[in-house]
Amino acid sequence: MTPSAHPDEPTLEVVRFLAWLKKRGASQRLIYCNKKWEQKGIRVKEICRGYARGMMHVQNDPSTGEKWVVLDDLVWADNLMIEFGEEIPHHSHWIELE
Repeated sequence: MTPSAHPDEPTLEVVRFLAWLKKRGASQRLIYCNKKWEQKGIRVKEICRGYARGMMHVQNDPSTGEKWVVLDDLVWADNLMIEFGEEIPHHSHWIELE
């Protein structure tokens, strides 16, 4: 898969969102994700319902009623980040990986 603007394929901005989400524990409040990423054209709910279905989802926190975005498939996200050159190495892997 190559970087594409096709709606069923990830864009560089979507991959950057996935990297951001993964770096923050693979889950964040939906309202915070929307506030940060909508200005960059990222519609989180649409991504979760579209090509990322089964890889990430939006869930309700029963105690607070807040909605959270959860990245379920970290390997899938890592592979996209590698493909787009956006991978974030673990702190012990900052040496040249290639």
